[in-house]
Amino acid sequence: MNTKLHNYTWGILATLCMLFQGCSLPANTVAEEFQPIEDNTWKWADSKSFTFTIDDSTHYYNLSIGLRIQGTFAYSNIWLISQIQGNNTNIKNQVPIDIADQAGRWLGEGMSNLITYSKPTYIQQKLAPGTYTWTISQNMRDEKLGGVVDVGIKVEKGQPIL
Repeated sequence: MNTKLHNYTWGILATLCMLFQGCSLPANTVAEEFQPIEDNTWKWADSKSFTFTIDDSTHYYNLSIGLRIQGTFAYSNIWLISQIQGNNTNIKNQVPIDIADQAGRWLGEGMSNLITYSKPTYIQQKLAPGTYTWTISQNMRDEKLGGVVDVGIKVEKGQPIL
C-alpha cells in the first residue's frame, strides 16, 4: 500500500474515533434526551415520554428536566407535571421552572432566540435496577403554550449509597 494513502487512512480512522468518543455520554450520565415540540406550541395533551434503564443500585441518581424556549415565550416561569414510573415506583410532582427574573432577563443559557434551562428535579433519588418511563407535560393556564422548542431529561449517577 502507498505510504501516503496508508497514513491518510489511519488519520481518518483516528479522527473518526475521536469524534465518536466526543459524542458519547459522560461516564456518570445514564440518559440524556430532548424531544421537539411540534410547531413550538406545547399543548396540554402533548406529554413527552422518555425511557431510561438503571443498572446500579449502589448509587443515588440525580434527575433533571431540560427545556429550550424561544425569546417569544410569554411568561417568566413554567409549571410542569413530572411522573416517573417503573419497577414498583410511581413519583409524580408539579415542577416550577423560573424562566426570567423580575426585570425580564432570561435565567437560562443562550441567546434571545433559543434559551436552554436545566432544572434539577430529583436529587439523591434511590432507584432500583430496571426500566423507567419519565413523562413530562406542561401545566400552565394556556392549553397551547407558544415558544417552547424542546423538552428533555438528564439522568446522572450520583454519590454512592453508604
